[in-house]
Amino acid sequence: MQKKSIMVIDPSIETPEISSFNHIGSLTSIQCTYHLPALIKNNSMEFEFPNTQGIIIMGSASSVHDNLIWQADIQKLLLKSIENNIPILGICYGHQLIAHMFGGNVDNLWENKKKKGTRIVTLLKNELWTNSKTGQLIYSHRESVTSCPNDFEISARSEMVSIEGLIHKNKPIWTFQPHIEATFPFAERNLISTSDFEISFQFGTTILKKFIQLITS
Repeated sequence: MQKKSIMVIDPSIETPEISSFNHIGSLTSIQCTYHLPALIKNNSMEFEFPNTQGIIIMGSASSVHDNLIWQADIQKLLLKSIENNIPILGICYGHQLIAHMFGGNVDNLWENKKKKGTRIVTLLKNELWTNSKTGQLIYSHRESVTSCPNDFEISARSEMVSIEGLIHKNKPIWTFQPHIEATFPFAERNLISTSDFEISFQFGTTILKKFIQLITS
């Protein structure tokens, strides 16, 4: 019998976030599988699904409104995961995709202008952490979730974005707009200072660890 694994989906359309995948893998002793559905056309996600005990979907420069084939493939996989109660964590694009699938609105925040940097985010109390927490996280996006989908609750907020995170009321699904998985190469490309990166990396890693602990305990 094959060992269970965590499926990491990287929807990058230009530069794969291999460093972020390696970072996620360093936080668990369980095998992580890496998938690039926008760049490599194969059935790796479908092939690995029977051995998957958790899914992490990272960011992308693509929009959930693009209606591309690889996006439909991810949605199909997520629906199957939801049916099987497999825990899901959506980050940035993953956050927006899940909200979009469940009927939430995803719209431009800044008139087609992408913004990037760091911001202070407040995590509201839920089952991943016992009390509300506030910390700095990296962001890089143009669109955002502008209405909470049915069956979800808002799990994080900031002064800049009212829906920074979502949690499903009955299913093991969590999402975050900020890049909690970001590593130094990502921060460097987005002109984020080393000091800001280090602070954000620490807080983001804390959130990632909580999700991984939940699905591997």
